[in-house]
Amino acid sequence: MPRHRLTVLLLTCFSLVVFLSLSIPQAQAQLTSVDVPGATETDCNGINRAGTVVGFSVTNGINHGFVLANGNFKTINVPHATGTLAYGINDHKQIVGWFTDANFITHGFMLSGKTFTKIDPPGSTLTNAWTITNDGVIVGAYADSSGVLHGFILDSGTYTTVDVPHNGGLTELLGRNNKGQMVGIFFDANGVQHGYSFINGKFKQIDFPGSGVTAADRINDSGEIVGLYGASASGPFSGYTRIAGTYSSVMFPGSFETRVRGLNNAGTIVGRYTDADGVTIHGYMGTP
Repeated sequence: MPRHRLTVLLLTCFSLVVFLSLSIPQAQAQLTSVDVPGATETDCNGINRAGTVVGFSVTNGINHGFVLANGNFKTINVPHATGTLAYGINDHKQIVGWFTDANFITHGFMLSGKTFTKIDPPGSTLTNAWTITNDGVIVGAYADSSGVLHGFILDSGTYTTVDVPHNGGLTELLGRNNKGQMVGIFFDANGVQHGYSFINGKFKQIDFPGSGVTAADRINDSGEIVGLYGASASGPFSGYTRIAGTYSSVMFPGSFETRVRGLNNAGTIVGRYTDADGVTIHGYMGTP
């Protein structure tokens, strides 16, 4: 697995068939496809309490962010960017994600109303902003000048770096709820990817039972966690939910792979799936 996850690619997917045992339930999901008109790929990444979804689509090889509210799509493009990806939205409709500039450098952004704000921790060479809470705290990941990936918290203009102790050169913060509980991914000393939670100042490793690699993408205010797991970083990949400590696998019906990217406090999940052909990618939303 590369040490640099440029934009969305490192964060992974995971295989259902190899690891799923009778002890791990398959979620009986009620999921609906989401496709931006004219796009060749649609990814749903975040959802707020009102059910507004953010994500990105690919059209003619270009990434465009989008907002989906009441069945209507609205495109998000950071001015002068060569590509825009939206990943998180709070209940005040503030949106975060990342964009690529004309020099092919990736920066985080926040969109509040009609105003874009660039997000770059000091000394960063790449920034991904993943989640924004209702009080405006943003979490994500950045690469330093040596290419090492760290998690970050941006609170009231102040950046704080977060690193899992004894990690193997990668820590990313992906999700934070309104109680300050956080989740993400890290590499161990052998370069194997695991999920983790960071609650009350304590790190706890998260691994889907029987999996080779795991990611913890989001956590809601009830402590429900969603993410991805698989045999290895090469996929194919499956999604999961963890509710009250119980893991359930999530697969879009008939899909080759499924990724769970986000959830809200009502338990609605969003993500993406790949058709049985292993090529075509759609977004989805629904309840597991």
